[in-house]
Amino acid sequence: MSEQADLIIDVTSAALSKPGAADWMRQAVELAGPYNCTIGVQVHNSASAEELDLAAKSGFPLSFHAPVLGKYMMNLAAEDASVSWQMIDEQVALMRQYNVKRAVFHAALMTDQVVYAFGHGMTYQECMRQVERPELQRGNGCVFSSNYTGCEEYLMRRERLKENLKKLRQKYPQFCWCVENDFPAFVAGVLRGEDLVALEHEVCFDTGHMWATCKMLDLDFYREMHTVLESGRAGMIHLHSSRYTFDMPHHLWGDGHLPLNHPTTMDVAQIIRCCRQNKLKHIVLEIADASPDDIKTVLQYYFEE
Repeated sequence: MSEQADLIIDVTSAALSKPGAADWMRQAVELAGPYNCTIGVQVHNSASAEELDLAAKSGFPLSFHAPVLGKYMMNLAAEDASVSWQMIDEQVALMRQYNVKRAVFHAALMTDQVVYAFGHGMTYQECMRQVERPELQRGNGCVFSSNYTGCEEYLMRRERLKENLKKLRQKYPQFCWCVENDFPAFVAGVLRGEDLVALEHEVCFDTGHMWATCKMLDLDFYREMHTVLESGRAGMIHLHSSRYTFDMPHHLWGDGHLPLNHPTTMDVAQIIRCCRQNKLKHIVLEIADASPDDIKTVLQYYFEE
């Protein structure tokens, strides 16, 4: 177990307000102790000021899903990214205030318009409808992405994002900013495993988002996962289960965010073992209804099998 020490398991801040959260977080610490594993909290981008305060008072080390308390979504693939740079500066000030060194964020959109951040009075759908582009969607009212990953605009924006990430590393070298693959809907800007790797930057592999992307783009989930995790670029994973199966119609799909023991065709054990094999040390349980069972599952497959 010693060679696998220093694993961080974060729980999303949305779980802290659930009944009994304080008790089960104490159980999580007890479970993780023998493995020299740290339990932390990731403050979600939709968190309210009250949720951020609750996370800070919990006493657990924090990471951010940026932008925390932010007004706009971040888009370093926009022609004019000045608003996003302003958001980054604001996030850095907040990270310094709360002693946060690691953050994850959605970094690109297939639009140059400024988009309001969801969770602060507006839903995800309401925010993304502002910049809806039907030509990028599957049609017949379905908001999920068609496969535009080979088009000139997508590749241009990916390159623009790559250059801005280089500037971000130069401007704030003391912070880790992981780019997360997007949920495949509306104007998603980073979809495939190869897109994450092409950024030449530290990334976060979101299981639920990639699960849905593989349905929409007809890709193999495990191949995409290995592409990212074996690249050495993955510094974080958003781990959660999904109820959606590949025989379901496209328009009936959604995101995951379910506990790891929820019935699923997703091979959770394989995902966690792949994290271990590739020395990925930061696992975020992006599960609002997380429990000690989720901690046990991670520990079992990361350390014991």
